[in-house]
Amino acid sequence: MAQWRLQMLIPSGRPSQSARAVRGGATFLLLAALSTSCGLTPEHPGDDALLLGFRVTPAGVEVKVPVCPGDELSRVEVWDPGSDTRKERLLWWGDAPSGADAADGLLRLWSSVGYRKVSATGIPAGPLPLVDVSVTYRDQEDSVGDLVDLSKAADSSAGDKYWTIKGDSVTAREVDEQLSCPADQRQ
Repeated sequence: MAQWRLQMLIPSGRPSQSARAVRGGATFLLLAALSTSCGLTPEHPGDDALLLGFRVTPAGVEVKVPVCPGDELSRVEVWDPGSDTRKERLLWWGDAPSGADAADGLLRLWSSVGYRKVSATGIPAGPLPLVDVSVTYRDQEDSVGDLVDLSKAADSSAGDKYWTIKGDSVTAREVDEQLSCPADQRQ
């Protein structure tokens, strides 16, 4: 009759080699994720930290986006934010803004000038709406944006100033100074 030995596995409180490998791999992945440009050292602050500047002129609606010299913008979108009774919808978009104005972070909404490609829709008729404006920087996944009542911007913007959602009237330079650009790059 063969005798069987039963061995009981009693945990020693020390992780096995495979458990240490799994924990080490997880720690490595966590540190790798935190060290990307989206983790500890973002190129630009998050959406909630930056303000856009808005100006409504007889020629149209302008938005001033904070930029450092050399920054490129890749897309601007204007959304109807929707309500309890209607869905959010895209009103207008422009891809690959270019030219001196775009390099300075100045974009004209509902315009075909200064973009590689734009949507075919025009500015809404009637009173200017509440819109969600979103701008994406080239080579970055995140965008910056504001929910803005364009009628308030129209009433408040004058001359070379831009209206912000905080109700302030600011210059283009003040919009840009929200970013920490190297001092020698500022004009």
